[in-house]
Amino acid sequence: MYIQSVLVSLFAVASAHVSMRSPCVRYTPFCETCPELPAGQSLDENINAPIGTHDSISQPLCKYTTPYGTPAAHWTAGSTVTVDFHPHAAVHGGGHCQFALSYDGGNTFVVIHDELRYCFTGGPSSSNTGSKLEYQIALPSDLPSGDRVVFAWAWNNAIGNREFYMNCADVSIQGKPGGSYSGPQMLVANYGPATPFIPEFNGNYETGIELYNDRKMITITGSGSYSNSTAAPVTGGNGAANGGGAGSPQPGNGAPAPGPVPPPTPSAPVTPGGSGAYGAGLPPIIGTDMPTHAGSGSPTFSTSYVPAATPPPVFSTAPTSTNGGYNVVSSVPVYHARVAVIPSSAGIAYSAAPAPTRPCKHVVKY
Repeated sequence: MYIQSVLVSLFAVASAHVSMRSPCVRYTPFCETCPELPAGQSLDENINAPIGTHDSISQPLCKYTTPYGTPAAHWTAGSTVTVDFHPHAAVHGGGHCQFALSYDGGNTFVVIHDELRYCFTGGPSSSNTGSKLEYQIALPSDLPSGDRVVFAWAWNNAIGNREFYMNCADVSIQGKPGGSYSGPQMLVANYGPATPFIPEFNGNYETGIELYNDRKMITITGSGSYSNSTAAPVTGGNGAANGGGAGSPQPGNGAPAPGPVPPPTPSAPVTPGGSGAYGAGLPPIIGTDMPTHAGSGSPTFSTSYVPAATPPPVFSTAPTSTNGGYNVVSSVPVYHARVAVIPSSAGIAYSAAPAPTRPCKHVVKY
C-alpha cells in the first residue's frame, strides 16, 4: 500500500505543472475563493497545462478570453502584491517567467516584473520541485487606473518539452487617472512555429536571454491604447523596469512598430500575426525582429474560437527523458484545445460592491 501511494505521488508530481494560485486564475478549480464563473463557462481541471509547444498551439493566450464579471483582486499602483503558485508541481528546472499587465483585454501585455533563468528554483537546478513559489511584485507607481486589467504570468521552462505556459487573472488597479506606463512587451516563445524558439537549457541558464533583451519597449494607457516607446530601460535589478534580470535589455533592431490595432471583426480569421481578438496583440508581442523556429505554416483560429471538425493535435505535458532527475511516466496525459467565446467589453464596468465569490471545487490540489 505504501509503495502504491508513493507511485501515485510520483505520478502526480511528474505529470502536473505549475499554475498560479493567487490572484485567482480564470476558471481555476484550485483556490480558496474566486469570482463567479461567467455564464456558460466551466472549471478547467487542466488549468496547469501549457497553452502551446514550439510547434503547436492548443489554447489562446491566457487560456480563456472570457473574463470574470468582477475582479479577482483590487490593487493600488505603487504597492507590493503577492503572487504565489501551487506547491507539489513540476517546475522543470526553472526557466524564464514574466509578469505582465494588459489594459486592452489581453491583446497587448507590458511586463512589470521578470524572474529570468531561475524562476521557481532561485538558482541553477535539475530538480523538478520548486523551492520558491511566492513572489513579491512591486507595482509601478505610474500605472494607469483600470477596472478591467488582465494580470498575466508567462513561463518558458528550462527542462523538458518545449512548452509555453500562461495563466491570467482579472484585477482592478487604482492608479494614475489618464496616466501611461512604459515597459517591455511580453515575449511569447515556444507557442507555435511562428514564435521564437527557446531550446532546452541543458545547464546553460543564459539560453534565450537575448530574446528577452530584445523585447520592444511600449507605452500603454488606461484606455487600452499602446505605442512604441523611445524610453530606454534602466539596467540592473530583477524587475522589468530595472532590467528584468536579463542584463541590459535593448529595444528591437529598429523594425517599424505596428500602430494601434482596430477592434476585431467577428468574421475575420485570426492568426498569430493577425488583427482580431487575442491575435491582435501578437505581432508586437512576438516581434518581427526576433528569430523564429523553423516550421511549416502558422496556426489559425477564428474570433469565435470554434473547434475544427477534427480535433487539434494533442501534446504531452510529461517529460520525455530522464534528463534533470525525473522519470518518464508510462502513460502521459494529453490536452486538447478548449473553446471560449470572446465577448464585447463595451459599456461594461466592474461594480464597486463586493464581488460575489464561489467556493472552489478543490481547496488543496494534491
